[in-house]
Amino acid sequence: MFPLLENVSLDADQSIAATRLLLRIAHVDGARTTEEVALIRWFHDSGCDASVDWPAFDSLQEAGPGGEFSCTFGAAAERDLVVATCLMVAYADGVLTPEELAAVRDVAEEIGMPSTRVDELLALVKDYILSQLANLPDAGSVAVVARELG
Repeated sequence: MFPLLENVSLDADQSIAATRLLLRIAHVDGARTTEEVALIRWFHDSGCDASVDWPAFDSLQEAGPGGEFSCTFGAAAERDLVVATCLMVAYADGVLTPEELAAVRDVAEEIGMPSTRVDELLALVKDYILSQLANLPDAGSVAVVARELG
C-alpha cells in the first residue's frame, strides 16, 4: 500500500463509504476496467470486519456510488487515504483523464479536503507509481511511463 497511509485505518462505515467513492471514480469514464475493479475489490476486502454485517463487493457495485460523505472522514489522514486511493484507481488503467481528476477533486471537496492537498497527493501518487516501476530492467519503458504520468 501507499507508504504514507500505512498506519491509517478506517472503521466499517468509513470503509464502505470509501469503497463507494472509489466506485464513483471507476464509473467516470464509463468503463470500469479490470485493474480498477481489482484495486477497489482489494480495498473493500481488506477492510472486512467480521463483527459487522459487511456488504458484498458486488452489492456495492449494483447499488451505485451514491451517498453523502461530508462528515464521514473526520481526520486528515482518513481523507488522505480516500483521495490517494481514488487517484490510484483513476491511474489503474494507465491514464488519469481530466474527467477522472475532476471527479477526484469533487470527492476531495465533498469530504472536506483542500484542493492544494489534492495536488500534493497527486504528486506523491505519481512518485509512488514510478518507484514501483524503478526496479524494472527496461529503463526506457520507465521513462515513457514517467512522461505519461506528466
